[in-house]
Amino acid sequence: MEISSPVALVLCGGSSRGALEVGLYRAVRELGLPVDLVIGSSIGALNGACIAAGMSPLALATLWRGMQRRDAIRWNWKGLLQPYRYPGLYTLDPLRDLLRRTLPETRFERLALPFTVATTDLQGACPAYWSGSGDIIEPILASMSLPVAFPPVEIGGRQFVDGGFANNVPLDRAVELGAREALLISCVCCPPRSKPYRGVVDVLARSLTIAMDRKYAADFAHFADKVRIHAVQPRFERDIGLLDFRYSAELIKDGYRASLAYFRDLNAAALAKAHAVRAVTR
Repeated sequence: MEISSPVALVLCGGSSRGALEVGLYRAVRELGLPVDLVIGSSIGALNGACIAAGMSPLALATLWRGMQRRDAIRWNWKGLLQPYRYPGLYTLDPLRDLLRRTLPETRFERLALPFTVATTDLQGACPAYWSGSGDIIEPILASMSLPVAFPPVEIGGRQFVDGGFANNVPLDRAVELGAREALLISCVCCPPRSKPYRGVVDVLARSLTIAMDRKYAADFAHFADKVRIHAVQPRFERDIGLLDFRYSAELIKDGYRASLAYFRDLNAAALAKAHAVRAVTR
């Protein structure tokens, strides 16, 4: 199997299902596949920062397996009491503290690999990308700031929210940065469910997931002639909540197995094609 550089590792959103990307990362490292740049949106921004900083697959898996709901969120009482003034049910402070404690590097220019964070510009109604230099914490928080659940993150006097709204799978950015191939795993899946959704956040999360799931096919078709896309499609039927980290270990294994199977099948197909070409030219 030949993977031609430059290769972009494109990490999408999917909330707690972002654990699947840890499995992809482990498979990529074990197979020795090249990665020249990393692009992350939403939870993919967190994973991407860890990967670009040089964190090992084992260390990233350990982080995910130990993650609890309380590590990511805490009630924003001002938002609950004055929602028109403080737009967010939860505060981002616990997640900000977690990032400061966990990330090996917190500045773009010090990362081992070029890294881009995708966010959504609330005023501009468009994607906004962060890379090159400067602190990575606030852009990552912005990229993970799901509206209603979390308040917008202000950077330079403008408001930014979850990158998944404007660009959950930033293949366009990979193309702009010159990538010839893109490696990714789908963290968005909408298995049917008979039980109704109750809470505001759960309804919003499910609706967003449906929209992103439907957008995948359109994005792949649009960029298929611009970059070679390697999209791993894991199989999991469980309907996992927005901030339900109980299944992280299971998802990491699913992502790893699906990624190994994908790239091994790709390698087998490439070898079969090579044998066929040799047979024709004899």
